[in-house]
Amino acid sequence: MLRKIVPFSKNVYSQSPSKTCVTLSTQLITVPIIVNVLLIIIGCLGWSATLYAQTGTINGIIVDAGDEPLAKATVSIVRATDSTVLSYTLSDDRGRFDLVRIPARSELLLYITHINSEPYRQKVTLEPKEKRNLDTIRMAGQQLDEVVVNHVAPIRMNGDTLEYKADYFKTRPNANVEELLQLLPGLQVNGDGTIYYQGRQVSGIRVNNKDFFAQDITLATRNLDASLVDVVQVIKDKGESKREILDDTDLPIVINLKTKKEFVKADFGKFYGSGGTRERYEAGALVNTFRDTLQISFIGYGNNISRQGFDYSELRQYGGMARAEAGGTSYYSYGGLQHKISLGINANYDIGKKLKTNLMYTFEKQDDITESNGNSTSFYDAITEFSANQNSGTYINNSHKIRTFIRYRPDTTSMVSLDGTIDFRQNTNDSWYTVNTIRESSNPVQDGESESGSKTHRTNFRYNLYGEKKLRHANILLSFRQTGNRQQSTNRNHNNSWNHYYLFNDSTVDQSTLRYSNGNTTDINNHVNIQIPVRKQINWDWYARYNWQQNQNLEDINNRINVDEYTNRNDVANNKQGTFDFTYVGTKLNASIFNKKVKLSAGTEWLSLGRTYHYYDQTADLKDRHYYWLPNASVTYAGITASYNKSVQLPGFYAIVAVNSNLYPTSITLASPYFDNQMEQSMQLRYQKNFSKINLSFSSSISYSRYDNSIGYQRTYDIENSQSTNGQYQTAGNDQIYMYGHLSKRFATKKDWQISMNLNGYSSISSSYSMVNGEENRGNRGYGNIQSTINLSYKNNIILIPTYSIGISGTRYAWPSENFRDISNIRHSIGTGFRVDNLAKFRLETSYTLQNQPQSLRKDRTNLHVVNASLYYPLLQRKGELKFTAFDILNQNQNVNLGSSGNANYYSEQLTLRQYFMLGLVFKFLTTPSK
Repeated sequence: MLRKIVPFSKNVYSQSPSKTCVTLSTQLITVPIIVNVLLIIIGCLGWSATLYAQTGTINGIIVDAGDEPLAKATVSIVRATDSTVLSYTLSDDRGRFDLVRIPARSELLLYITHINSEPYRQKVTLEPKEKRNLDTIRMAGQQLDEVVVNHVAPIRMNGDTLEYKADYFKTRPNANVEELLQLLPGLQVNGDGTIYYQGRQVSGIRVNNKDFFAQDITLATRNLDASLVDVVQVIKDKGESKREILDDTDLPIVINLKTKKEFVKADFGKFYGSGGTRERYEAGALVNTFRDTLQISFIGYGNNISRQGFDYSELRQYGGMARAEAGGTSYYSYGGLQHKISLGINANYDIGKKLKTNLMYTFEKQDDITESNGNSTSFYDAITEFSANQNSGTYINNSHKIRTFIRYRPDTTSMVSLDGTIDFRQNTNDSWYTVNTIRESSNPVQDGESESGSKTHRTNFRYNLYGEKKLRHANILLSFRQTGNRQQSTNRNHNNSWNHYYLFNDSTVDQSTLRYSNGNTTDINNHVNIQIPVRKQINWDWYARYNWQQNQNLEDINNRINVDEYTNRNDVANNKQGTFDFTYVGTKLNASIFNKKVKLSAGTEWLSLGRTYHYYDQTADLKDRHYYWLPNASVTYAGITASYNKSVQLPGFYAIVAVNSNLYPTSITLASPYFDNQMEQSMQLRYQKNFSKINLSFSSSISYSRYDNSIGYQRTYDIENSQSTNGQYQTAGNDQIYMYGHLSKRFATKKDWQISMNLNGYSSISSSYSMVNGEENRGNRGYGNIQSTINLSYKNNIILIPTYSIGISGTRYAWPSENFRDISNIRHSIGTGFRVDNLAKFRLETSYTLQNQPQSLRKDRTNLHVVNASLYYPLLQRKGELKFTAFDILNQNQNVNLGSSGNANYYSEQLTLRQYFMLGLVFKFLTTPSK
C-alpha cells in the first residue's frame, strides 16, 4: 500500500534555464527575429544583385544528326579552374535552352549530353551582361570552336534518370555522402537527414542498385564516405514491373550511389568511440565487404546521448533528440534521456542475372529515463480546478527484426518477388505519478500517487507476394499481389494507487489492479489486375480485390480496493472481436494526351463491406453489410495535379468498448460497442516546378478531407462529489486540411562563393468533438512550422548557415464557452551553424540557437541560448580523426509542452539532455583484395 508521495528526482538535467535568461513576450521577441531574418535575406539579395551585374546568359538550340530537336538534353556550366558545377538546365521539346546569371570573365566549360548522342564540350568566357547565342548545336557533328570528346558530363539525363558525376562537386576530406548530396543542384538535405528532389521526399538509398539498410536512409548518407561515390543517380522508381506508367508524378524517388571501380571489390568502413563528462559515451563500427554480386554490411553502435542515427558529425544532428533547437523526437521513444545499443547486418547477393536476394537483421536495445512536472487547468462553468503533477519512469525496449527479399525473373516478360519481415519486440515499463488537485485557490479536491508497470511482447509478421506476366502478342499485363500481416501482443499490467478524495465523502482509496490482455490482428489482401493498352498513350485497368481482416482483444482483470485480497473483475473486461471482409471490383482509365502535356486518370470501384462484431456474451453481437460506389479521378498539367478520391474507413477498434466499467470508484467508463463506417472524401491540389534557368525549385500541396461522421469523447463530472463518467460517442462529421510548401534557390556564384537558400513550411488543421457535462463543442486543432535556411560557402572551407523557424500550435473552439478555452503555443528559433575546414589542419563546427518558448500556462516566456561546438584534427594520414565535442555549453537546453484536451489546458516540462563534453576518435579503412 502506497502512503508516501513518490519523490521527484532533482536530476541536474531537468533544472530550469538560468535566471539570467531574458524573458520576453511573443511580440518583443518577434520583432528582432524578423529584423534579423530580413537583414539576412536583403543581404543575400543585395549580394545576388551585385553578382547579377557581373553575369551573362547563354542560349541555343540542340538538334541531332538529322536536325531534329533534342528534348531533355542536359546542359551544364562548369568552372574550368576547379570543375565546380555552376548551373545546369534541360532543353525543352523544341531543343531550346537558356542559362542565366553565368559568371562573367571566368574560364568556363559548357557540357551538353543526351542519351542518344555523343557528349559535347566547349570553352566559354562571357563579358558582363553579355547574351551569348550559340545558335544551333548539332550533337553528332562538328561546328566552329567545337570540341567533341568522350568525357563524362557533370550532370546528364540517362533516360528518366538524372545522373551527377561526383568528382565535379568538391567536398572536404572525410566528408560523408550527405555532405555530397547537399552540393547537388535540385537536391535538398534537411537537418533530420530527409532528402528532397525538386520538392519530393526521397524514399530510399541504394548502393550499386542494391538496398542498403532499407529502413533508414541516413545509415547510408551519414556513414558512407563521399570519396567512394562515382555517380549519384536520382530515379523515379517504378520497380521491376513492366506495368505502363503514364503519369510518374506519384512514383517514389530513389537515390542510387554508384561506387568507383576500386570499391566494387573492396573492404571498407570505420570505427569510432568517445567518452565524456556526466558519464556520456558513444561507440560504433561500420564494416562493408563488396564483391561484385555480393555486398555485406555490418553496423553497430551504442550511446547514452539520445542519438538515433549512426553519425559522427554534430553540426546538423546536434548530438541527440528532444533538443530545444532540433525540436524532434526519436523513433519509438518516450523522451527524456536515452541509452541505445543497435546491431545490424545487411547482405545482398545476386545469383546470375535472374535471381536477386537480400537478407537484413537488426537488433535494438533502448532504455529511456523520463521525468516531467507540469500543471493543468480544467473548467466547469463557474468552477475552475488546478492540478499539479510529477511523473517519472523507465522504459526498456528490445527488438529483433529480420527482413528477406527474393526476386526471380525467368524472362523479360514475367517476374515474381517475395518480401517478408518478422519483428519481435519486448517492452518493460515502470512509472511513478503524483497529482494534487485544488478548486479555485485553496479548496482541496484530490491528493494521489500511483505506481504502475507493464511488460509487453509483440510479434509482427508481414509479407508481400507479387507476380506478373506480360502477354507478348496482345501486350496485356496480368498481375497478382497478396499482402499479409499478422500481429500478436500480450501485455501484463499492474497499477497500485493511493488517493484521497476530499469531496467523495472525504474518503481514501487504496487500490491495486492486475490486468492481462491478449491482442491479435490479421490482415490478408489479394489484388488481381489486368492492364489493357488501348493505344500508345492510353491504357485501361480492370481489377478485383478481396481483403480480410480480424481484430481481437481479450482481458483478464483482478482488482482490490481497501482490502488485501484480489477479486476477479472479468465482468468489466473489454473482450471484443471484429471480423471484416472487403470485396472490390473496379476499373480505371489512364491517358496521356495533347503531346503528353495532359495526363488524366479516372475510375470507379464497387465495394461490398461486411462487418461482424463479437462481444463474448457481454452485449449483443453485430453483423451487417454495406455497399458503396467509390469514384476517383486526377489530372496533371504543367506541374499542377488535381485529384479526388472517395473511400470508406472502419471505426477505430480502440473506440469499441463492450461493457460499462466501474473498476475505479470515482469514475465509470461507458460502453460504446457500435459505430458507423466512416465515409471519406479527399481532394488534393499539388504544384511542382523546377526552374532550371534561375536555379529555383518550388513545390506545394494542399489536401482536404471530409468525413461524414466521427467519434467524439464525452465526460460528465459531478462538481459536488468529483465523480465522473467517460466514454466515446458517435457525432457529426469532421474535416482535415494539410498544406506543405518548399522552395530552394541557388544564387549565382562568384568565383569562390556559393550561396543557396531553402524555405520549408507545413501546417495541419483538424477538427474533433468533445462533450463535457452535456455541452458539446468542436475543437479545431492546428499546428504548423516555417523554417528558412541560408547556406553561404567560401571555397567550401568556410560555411555559414543562418536559420530561422517559427512553430505554432493550438486549439480554437467553434463556440465560445466557459468550459472550452482556446490555447496557442508559439515558438521562435533563430541561429546559425558555422564550419571552418583546414584551420591549421583543424576543422571547427559550431552552432548557436536562440529559442523563445512558453514557460507556463500564464503566457510567461523565456529565451534559451543553446551553443554546441566540435573540433576535429586529422590523424594517421587522414585515416583517423580526433574529435572534441561540447554540447549545450551554457547548460540551458529545455523541453516543454503546451496544449489542450477537451475542457482542460496543460503545461509540462520534460527531462532532456543538458551540458556535456566528449573526446573521441574515429578511424577509417579501405583495403582492396589482390587480383
